[in-house]
Amino acid sequence: MGYKCRYAWLSYFWNNSPAEKDGKDNIYFEGFAKFDFQEEKFVKKIKFGPSHSAGEVFYHPRDNAKSEDDGYMMSFVFDWKTKKTEFVMWDALTMNETPVLRVETKERVPHGFHTWFVQENEIEV
Repeated sequence: MGYKCRYAWLSYFWNNSPAEKDGKDNIYFEGFAKFDFQEEKFVKKIKFGPSHSAGEVFYHPRDNAKSEDDGYMMSFVFDWKTKKTEFVMWDALTMNETPVLRVETKERVPHGFHTWFVQENEIEV
């Protein structure tokens, strides 16, 4: 069961992943794309970077969102050259390739690590 929506954000695979050089399967995403069901076309795609891969992207609406796509896309992105992970957020409405937030993590976060975003006021302490 689902809800009627106009947009979907879809992760996509790449060929010749840096993981293949490490003898691992090519199971990593190169980036994600925004698809418009009403117009039946891809709006834009964003690549994580030449030596970067990530798991699926997650959408969270902006506070007081004005439209269905007024929010943020986020994922943990791994750089195969530096062997470092970053938590990265993009503007889902504009799909600007420049992230609105990029924070390096202290440890590697494996692809496939599923999470759920919560607001600070939703956490009981």
